[in-house]
Amino acid sequence: MTIMSQLFWGVTVGALSSAFSSLATGAATVAAVGGAGWYGWKRRRRKRSGEDQD
Repeated sequence: MTIMSQLFWGVTVGALSSAFSSLATGAATVAAVGGAGWYGWKRRRRKRSGEDQD
């Protein structure tokens, strides 16, 4: 019985850590793509209005 309990615990913890890892990777990807898009939009808007001094 203890072997089954340990196996169940290992599978449960493995599944939870895998799920949280996937969620964290997805959130980081969304943040990176969103940040890059926001920066590009802001830069393009500045350039269009003539405020870009570079």
